[in-house]
Amino acid sequence: MSEGIRFTKTQGAGNDFILVQESEMGMEPEQLARKICDRRFGIGADGLMAASVEGQGVRMRYWNADGSPAAVCGNGLRCFARYVVESGMAGGDTFLVRTDAGDRWVRLCRGTDGAILGVSVGMGRPVLMPYEIPALLPGSRVVERPLEAAGVSLRLSCLRVGVPHAVAFWDRDPTEEELCRIGRAVERHPAFPEGINFDIAMPLAEDVFRIFTWERGAGHTLACGTGCCAVAAAARLCGKSGGNSIRLEAEGGTLEVECRPGGELVLFGGAQLVGEGWFFPATESAAE
Repeated sequence: MSEGIRFTKTQGAGNDFILVQESEMGMEPEQLARKICDRRFGIGADGLMAASVEGQGVRMRYWNADGSPAAVCGNGLRCFARYVVESGMAGGDTFLVRTDAGDRWVRLCRGTDGAILGVSVGMGRPVLMPYEIPALLPGSRVVERPLEAAGVSLRLSCLRVGVPHAVAFWDRDPTEEELCRIGRAVERHPAFPEGINFDIAMPLAEDVFRIFTWERGAGHTLACGTGCCAVAAAARLCGKSGGNSIRLEAEGGTLEVECRPGGELVLFGGAQLVGEGWFFPATESAAE
């Protein structure tokens, strides 16, 4: 294929994404995701998002770097919101984005000079029933449930915030080797038939946690919006936080989660446009 594909690269707290117009993809999205997200033979990113106008709104579709689809991405939604506003696809700073996990409201927050300071995203209520996560574990909720993975005894709290997450609270930071080895084992554990994202959270202060994430289909990422929401919800379920506003210190930056009455989670953080250009996918690459 010789014709190029226009792209925009964005990042939120170090979680980076490629955005394209769905009508201009030119190939199967799973194949394009693997090619364009490859960090040596492509542009490099944690995931690919496609934007399209649908009725009176905008639609986001998402694929991880390995080509697997995901219903939603919290950091991706913030970047997507900024992209569609600045590209003229959405009018106004507050609107709905249609995703495979349902409609999500987004709001761009601006300073007095009009500069975009960050984006808030309504992530909905976390799903706790094991069969809806899905997690093949006993009980009506999976809260600090013992599980062994990669030879390590874990206590996991599992929930779905658009996508499934398993959260473990540690009293220290994991090493890179630990995160990757355990994260890969948890993601592929038989208890999670659709795979799962894995988050390690360490309490730093009241309602403040450091978070490390292994993402299903992407591996170790510097931040994960749905992971931050999962940690905030799990911290309240486990009695490790009682606040309505929880700060998450990810490796790539700081994100905030507001826990509203009724259970809705609202994610806030930055979203930056990194660059734009044309991608010329080779007919063959190491990403295939």
